[in-house]
Amino acid sequence: MSRRIRLTPPRRHLAALITVGLASGFVAIMLIAANLMTTSLSAGVEQRYAGADVVVSDEDQDAGSAPAAPDVPHARAVWPQSDGYTQLDAGSGRTAFLQQQSDPPHEVEPLELASGHDARSAHEVVLDQAAAEQLGVGVGQKVEIPAEARTDGKPGDLELTVSGISASGTATALGGTPVVHVNSHNRDVLAAPGATSTWLAALEPGADPDQVVSALQEDSLTALTAQQAIDDGVSQVMQGFGALAMVFVVFVVIALVTSAVVVANTFAVTLAQRTRALALLRTLGATRRQVARTVLRESVLVGLLGAVIGTLGAHLLAQALLAAAAGVGLLDGLLVVPVTPLSLLVPVVIGVALTVLAGFGPVRAAVRVAPLQALRPAPPALDRRLGARGILSLTAVALGLLALVGAVAVSFTGSVGLGVAIGLLGGVVSFAGLLVGLVVLTRPLTRFVGALVARIGGLPARIAGANTSRNPRRSAATVAALLIGTTLMTMMAVGARTTESTLTTELDSRKPIDSVVTAEKLPDDALSAVSEVPGVAHASETEHGDVEVGADEPMTLYAATPAQIREDSHRPDLADSLEDGTVVLGEERAETFGVHDGQVLQIDGADGASHELRVKVDSNLQMSIVSPSTLTALVGKDAQPALFVAFAEKGSAAREGQDAMGIVSGVQDVLAEHGAPDAQVDAAGVEREMYGQILTVLLGITLALLAVAVLVALVGVANTLSLGVIERTGENALLRALGTTRGQMRAMLAWEGLLLALVGAAVGIVLGSVYGVLGIATILGGQFPLQVTIPWGQIALVLGLALAAGLLASVLPGRRAARTAPAQALASADE
Repeated sequence: MSRRIRLTPPRRHLAALITVGLASGFVAIMLIAANLMTTSLSAGVEQRYAGADVVVSDEDQDAGSAPAAPDVPHARAVWPQSDGYTQLDAGSGRTAFLQQQSDPPHEVEPLELASGHDARSAHEVVLDQAAAEQLGVGVGQKVEIPAEARTDGKPGDLELTVSGISASGTATALGGTPVVHVNSHNRDVLAAPGATSTWLAALEPGADPDQVVSALQEDSLTALTAQQAIDDGVSQVMQGFGALAMVFVVFVVIALVTSAVVVANTFAVTLAQRTRALALLRTLGATRRQVARTVLRESVLVGLLGAVIGTLGAHLLAQALLAAAAGVGLLDGLLVVPVTPLSLLVPVVIGVALTVLAGFGPVRAAVRVAPLQALRPAPPALDRRLGARGILSLTAVALGLLALVGAVAVSFTGSVGLGVAIGLLGGVVSFAGLLVGLVVLTRPLTRFVGALVARIGGLPARIAGANTSRNPRRSAATVAALLIGTTLMTMMAVGARTTESTLTTELDSRKPIDSVVTAEKLPDDALSAVSEVPGVAHASETEHGDVEVGADEPMTLYAATPAQIREDSHRPDLADSLEDGTVVLGEERAETFGVHDGQVLQIDGADGASHELRVKVDSNLQMSIVSPSTLTALVGKDAQPALFVAFAEKGSAAREGQDAMGIVSGVQDVLAEHGAPDAQVDAAGVEREMYGQILTVLLGITLALLAVAVLVALVGVANTLSLGVIERTGENALLRALGTTRGQMRAMLAWEGLLLALVGAAVGIVLGSVYGVLGIATILGGQFPLQVTIPWGQIALVLGLALAAGLLASVLPGRRAARTAPAQALASADE
């Protein structure tokens, strides 16, 4: 009989389908991202061993020499592996640092070319498409290896002709370094002799690589099969991504927990909408087991359909994003989404399991429906006591927060790993405790917020406040869905922004100048040439020199005026410390030279007299700065020229199309063009902006998760409001009979949605801010001075989107309530 029972029409399950689809799609996206990352890393390793069966290393060879190839049994070809980089210039400021790719001999594996032919002489070169695009060259055009980058030791630039262009491999397409191909004809000009001690060998057909490896090892050579070398390489490069994998897992778990809350609430709504149908089934003789089977069958079908839709949608979305990225030039070539059994089956299995588990609560409620009692369900009893749940919740929250504070204290002692472990445990315990006690907290919170909004929204807002506190269990479930999302988003936003501020402040303290150019001699026009490099905001001339301070090495002093510090550095406050006869340096540097703050050093000057030099320690400044007159007195004519270079602000017109590394490369290029190829260009600004880029990616992930959280919360709020409309059909009819307009009914539901969203978002923002600050304090506080920064703009965005979700979720329930007829609704029937 249960197979013929149709408990609810399919449209009732639309909310559950959306939620399960979002959760399964999120899991699929995470798996696809992991597959793409693994594919990229694996492809980068595999291309190093293309065409090889055996890898042989001879660690005893003399550096710089060109050793003979090892004698590999059953080998049909042996060639050296090139692992270095080649700098190529194509004029007009186009420069590229390319990964060398050792190609096997043509008879082993011909190189597949998109155009042109393979290199046939020392002055021909093959580039992949990414390298050709970066240099802006095609087949037949010229490129150069700059004199300072040549490996053969000969003077002058070396001109090469692009003979062919190969398709970019997967690793390059996913953001890897573009490739220059190296073969037997051009190896001597592209790779330095003896730069590698590794040889690749292709064996004759039928030869066993394992036996060949064993024979080579008996000859005291290090040998592996190519597959073993690939596996080892992939394993090594994947070790650094364990933390990122844990982040992905955390995101997935949070998304699933949030979805489970909403799915359970969705099924509660659908069952409440069919209470009369359940009662009728029980009256006609349906057993509790039959009702349970019916509900579980629907759960499985909803879960399966939603998971399949979400999984397929995720693959299509990922493919569309890859196509769009290729179209705008972010990726080198169109990539096909790696479809694996894991990416297809795991999201579906998780989606079905999520739905079935989330449906257990509603199933228990369904089987308890009595034939007569269900026809007029009693309103939920209000439990006003704190009870065991409340006491357990308060205890868990208190212990968890104490653990978080203790984690910070442990981290400050230097045990960062132990502190992070304690902090994670404290976060889990405190958040779990809050979720457990949310039923107890929801009523007073909604009453408090309801009293505030009642002053604004009048009667509809007062009724909404009363309605949200009538069923705290259901309201708590909705608040939990919002709470999880907003806590996560706020925690990541606060943590990322505080990390950025802390690291930026530390880098500013350590290396306040974006770039420092030093050389024994600089051309007269070096300053004007560097100032004109795209992305440079300002440059100024200075000098540097070495003095003996009684340490194992001389101290390098940089001269700077207050005006230079204010204009060219990220530490304008240092200008106040620059006085004649004073050297300003950081703590680590002071320890290195055995000096301390306030110490007066006696330095023999260039004029033969002894000069006093007072030490002033400032934070962790990684350079020693004196006034120009002090440097002249101490060093005299031995001072060498230097330039302070300040980069333009990111996002400004001067920085359009220029990253920090590009600016440094541009400075190096113009100095080489103007006769200073040996000038040293410091790149502190690159390190500073690198951290910023990493955190920008992290915040991008945050925004993507925020979108998912908002969608899930939207469904959750809509479910709660829909169930409230069903249960209050009689009350709504009475309100209509007493003169409440349809607009006021819709306003009442809108205020109810806003109240739930505001409570969840407010608690989530406060909790997320606490977690973000304490978490970053645990990770960084023991190493750097913490600069707590609250990103008010992003927090306002989180709050605004949560409120918008609550308001939007009230539209359909509000229309249903507004359509309630004063007479008919008092005896409403199931649809």
